[in-house]
Amino acid sequence: MPEPETPLPGGALNRVVRIHDTVHRPSGPWTPTVHALLAHLRTRGFMLGPEPLGFDERGREVLSFVAGHTVGDTLPWPDWVWDEDLLAQVGRAAALYHRAVADFRPAGPLPWRWGPAELGPEEIVCHHDLAPYNVVVLGGRLEGIIDWDLIGPGTRRSELAFMAWQWVPLQHPMITRYFGWRTGPDRARRLRLLLDSYGLSDRAGFIDDVITRVRLNRDVMRRKAGEGDAAYIRLEQAGHVSGMNMALEFLVEEGENLQAQIG
Repeated sequence: MPEPETPLPGGALNRVVRIHDTVHRPSGPWTPTVHALLAHLRTRGFMLGPEPLGFDERGREVLSFVAGHTVGDTLPWPDWVWDEDLLAQVGRAAALYHRAVADFRPAGPLPWRWGPAELGPEEIVCHHDLAPYNVVVLGGRLEGIIDWDLIGPGTRRSELAFMAWQWVPLQHPMITRYFGWRTGPDRARRLRLLLDSYGLSDRAGFIDDVITRVRLNRDVMRRKAGEGDAAYIRLEQAGHVSGMNMALEFLVEEGENLQAQIG
């Protein structure tokens, strides 16, 4: 008799279920590389990613369950998302991840979720979606980073730019209110905290990096939706492309001022 499955909240791109202390997710051509990466991270002492446990009888990937709180389907997002100590933890975790992944260099073009690509000499394998909806938190402590499906070639600054967009957040004020900010965040203060925690000293042009990264996410979403990817079609229909266009408008208007405040 099949084990009972408990659907887990969130999962914009996949239906995810829990069975006892394991998580089962749809797999794709990119999944073996995801599992190889997660195994590699553990050998380097980075334990915030789930442990890869192979595949079940239905071909779904199996991962260890990380206990704690997630954003899930909650709107507005819970207040703990905006805690400054958590922001600092996330910055430090990203730096640790980038060090741990530095020598994970799979050869040749690989079928990443965003499309086939080869790892460039100046690139690492980025998480690409290290946002509030992909962390597990317990008692104010970062317990895990989940949803590694979007890993692929990228730069450290691009990853950090994505995190700044999502965590500071460098969003249009209408979007920040939608996610739960009752008053406008002190964006410059929070951005400095994130960059300090990560250890980024060269900040020249960083806001331009954020603009470039938002455009990349928007263009990937449009492309994948145009290719008929059902998950990306749903995201586009839910207004995510419009939200990214609003973020770009805001960043173009406020970018010079923000850049001046971070050095």
